[in-house]
Amino acid sequence: MAMFEDWMTPHEKYGYQEMFHGLKRADLLTVAVSSLGLAFCGSAAADPKPLPKVEKSFVDGSVLRFYGQINKGFLRYDDGLVSESYGLIDNDNSNTRLGLTYSSALGTSWTYLGTIEIQYAPFSTSNTSILQPSPPSDAYMFTNANIRLIDNRLTHDSFGSFSLGQGNMASYDTVKVDLSGTTVTQGVEVQDLAGGQLLREEGGTLSKIKISTAFNDYNGLGRAVRVRYDTPAFNGFTFRTSYGQDQLSSNPAEQNDPLYDVAVAYEGEAGEFEYAAQAAYSWNVEDSATVTTLDGSASVLHKPTGLNLTLAAASSDNETLTGTYWYVKAGWLADLVSWGKTAFAIDYYQGNDIFATGSDSSSASISVVQSVVSWNTEIYAAYRTYSASTPTVAYDDSNAFFFGARFKW
Repeated sequence: MAMFEDWMTPHEKYGYQEMFHGLKRADLLTVAVSSLGLAFCGSAAADPKPLPKVEKSFVDGSVLRFYGQINKGFLRYDDGLVSESYGLIDNDNSNTRLGLTYSSALGTSWTYLGTIEIQYAPFSTSNTSILQPSPPSDAYMFTNANIRLIDNRLTHDSFGSFSLGQGNMASYDTVKVDLSGTTVTQGVEVQDLAGGQLLREEGGTLSKIKISTAFNDYNGLGRAVRVRYDTPAFNGFTFRTSYGQDQLSSNPAEQNDPLYDVAVAYEGEAGEFEYAAQAAYSWNVEDSATVTTLDGSASVLHKPTGLNLTLAAASSDNETLTGTYWYVKAGWLADLVSWGKTAFAIDYYQGNDIFATGSDSSSASISVVQSVVSWNTEIYAAYRTYSASTPTVAYDDSNAFFFGARFKW
């Protein structure tokens, strides 16, 4: 940790140290037992194969595929005064979803891909708190919020791809480039592990400020009804742009607000290293203000050792508040067992003016993820701390521990 302390401010250094000093014996024991159990219980084939895809191929070469994932586990959250546990809860880092794709060649040069994808996670880390220990009744209802994708994409090797429908804007996920192998539970979206929980003021009063409000990853413009263009790759670089509207928003005033963005991505290898990076600029023209966001992320992996480093940063200006943050993660992707990679990582997030002028938001975590290739499953554990304050209000430090598994097909 001394390497990171050299460039941290005293406040940041304290927050990072608190992550490790705040780990309770029970949490350390749980992570250790889980990791050891994964490493030594049973064995699998020397070259494990994933489960086959659920798909149907037709005589004309087109393919219909059904896919999805289930990601659930156990959450314990301590707000500094009260601790609560939640079982079989959805992890909002990568929530439960299912989808259907249809791909087909169009002539000799074009391909078509149609996608429908929905999410369903009524009991989630995003909507659960000490005041709301079980899902509200409306969480079980199917609404526009459950629709992730209704997308159509045409691709040509020379001309790139054109997308139309509900889907990712060009700037979406540009802060989430990460080669660590731990994104199922740990990443720049630090709020997702306990987003619905409330911060407690130092005097003991439970505030109305959610973790998801005090921490933000400014991940572009998200998903919207849009038209999007992606260029072909040029020496590892691709460029994309989109225009859209959030037609599925629950707020009618936001449904017709124009959304614009541009993004650039890079992927490549050089010797023993693998690289990836993305950056984007986006603007949302609302009735009351124009929100502009500049964000980016980069990750590098040393393939022989599995050591990796990830960086991300963003700044978002809504004409009233300009929130900024930086994020760093260091990890090790190891071959410890025959049935899948084992990933370890630590990270740190520092945000300013995220939820109020002069506010400070910091978070740190440690995680382990074990891949079980032949089951299409990742088993993981993560411990994360949260610290936040404003010039007028100080909040107790809080922490979240999550142990769970994600199965994909």
